[in-house]
Amino acid sequence: MTVSQGRAWKFDGDLSSDELISARHVFEFDEKMLRKHLLEEVRPEVARDAQPGDLLVCAGAFAHGSNHSHPFIAMKALGLGLLTRSLSRGPFRLAIFFGIPFLIVGDDVLQSIADGDRIDVDFATGVITSEATGMRHQAERLSPFLQEIVDAGGGLEHGRRQLAQRGG
Repeated sequence: MTVSQGRAWKFDGDLSSDELISARHVFEFDEKMLRKHLLEEVRPEVARDAQPGDLLVCAGAFAHGSNHSHPFIAMKALGLGLLTRSLSRGPFRLAIFFGIPFLIVGDDVLQSIADGDRIDVDFATGVITSEATGMRHQAERLSPFLQEIVDAGGGLEHGRRQLAQRGG
């Protein structure tokens, strides 16, 4: 998904991995099950009401703490993108591997987006536009190679495509 058009689900502070999906579910890997548990203890309506193309907007650190794949599996299953102030190395790699479109953005972007706003994000160019306010921001985008992996649907699908192109 290079372009995302949807509702902003805004969070004003940090979101730890365990807040995204409780540690009770660390032995579950079924995406249909995990998608039901995304943010269930913080904001359960996200898993219930989010639509493909919607975006989690995190004004703090996203998925900090335990580095586990569950939040990213659930986000992919729901078709969610991400705008966040920060993403440490482990979650950064997990987002790429699972094909989660994301941008790391500054305070100017975060302050201009309200919960529930309809926003358009072109992850390939880094352009973020609000349908409600008309605001337009330019964020730093991923490198073309990393964006290629995300666009392929993640690391496994990217690898399969590379093998197919080489006749493997």
